[in-house]
Amino acid sequence: MFILVLYDCQGVSGEILGFKTMKTVRFRTQVDPDVRYSPDQFRDEVTIYLNDPNGWAQWHVFEYAPSGPAKVIRLASKRTLKAEGCKEDELSCAILGGTDIWLNVERWTRGAPKSKLPLEEYRQYMVSHEMGHSLGYEHAKCPGSGPVPVMVQQTLGIGACTPNTKVTEIDLHSK
Repeated sequence: MFILVLYDCQGVSGEILGFKTMKTVRFRTQVDPDVRYSPDQFRDEVTIYLNDPNGWAQWHVFEYAPSGPAKVIRLASKRTLKAEGCKEDELSCAILGGTDIWLNVERWTRGAPKSKLPLEEYRQYMVSHEMGHSLGYEHAKCPGSGPVPVMVQQTLGIGACTPNTKVTEIDLHSK
């Protein structure tokens, strides 16, 4: 499904208006049975992060879908990460261009010091990074300075870049 969005091209309401088409991305959330975290809270948090106006919501409309075809975002234990074939059980993972996303519960609850992000922002990064993979975007590299792209593996460090949760131009070219 696509949604047509009316937007203001010049920043002054009523001047030059244009349209852009935004693809609807259906998603649902799950919490592994061996993970102690409220499924409702996880759903609400993921919904907020996906709809961040500085994230992929600039190009997509994210719609929660409790059933039917949808991307599945799972808060996963190390055991699940290993069973699903994620390369490292310390990281989250997603199938490039696919429907499955696994978010590492230990990172969700503790963050990653090397990212230099506070926990809430780190969660925003996790959701944006893995959704980026699901949308077909590959890893990016720190450009040497400035905001680190969302598609950099920030969990492992950000180099000379500054902490960031916003989708950047570099991210958009990582497809």
